[in-house]
Amino acid sequence: MGVRPYHILAVTFTNKAAREMESRVTDLLGEAAQGVTLGTFHAICAKILRREAEHLPFDSNFVIFDADDQEKLVKLALEDLNLDEKRYRPQSVHGSISAAKNELVLPDDYPIQNYRDEVVKRIYVRYQQMLLTNNALDFDDLLLWTAVLLEQNPTVRERYARRYEHVLVDEFQDTNMAQYTLLK
Repeated sequence: MGVRPYHILAVTFTNKAAREMESRVTDLLGEAAQGVTLGTFHAICAKILRREAEHLPFDSNFVIFDADDQEKLVKLALEDLNLDEKRYRPQSVHGSISAAKNELVLPDDYPIQNYRDEVVKRIYVRYQQMLLTNNALDFDDLLLWTAVLLEQNPTVRERYARRYEHVLVDEFQDTNMAQYTLLK
C-alpha cells in the first residue's frame, strides 16, 4: 500500500504475542517486513529510553529491576524511613506505586487522601530516588519515563511522531493510561 516499513509501529502486551505478531508479519510480507518496529510496549519503550537517555535523569546503560528487585527496594525504602514492614507490606506498597505509575502519577504528585497514602508517597519518593541512584528502572518506569520524555520534549516527540505514521495496537481495549498516552 505504499507505506514504508520504517513508518510502522506495532505494539502488543506480551513477548509471546510479539513473537507471534512478528512471525505473521514476516510470513505475510517477507523481506518487506524489515524495518517495521514491532514489540511489547515495554521493549519498545526501553529502546527509546536508551536512545534518548541524554534527556533523562539516568544513563543509557540503565538496568531493569525485576519483581524481586522491586520488592527488595521497597523493603530498603521502608527500612530507610523506619517504617514497619508488617504494617506496610512491601508487596502492597509496591502495588500502590505501580498503580500510580500506570496512571502517570509521579512521586511528588501522589494523591493523599489518608495517612496510608501519605506513607506510601514517602516510600514512593524514596523508592524512586533509590532506583535512580542505581541507574535502574522498574517495568512501570519504562512506560512512565517514555511518556514523560515525550510530554516534556517536543523535539523528541515530533521525531517519533514523524517516524511512526502508522501505529498498530494489538488488543487496544486493554491499554492502561500510560500506554494510551504513549500511543496518543
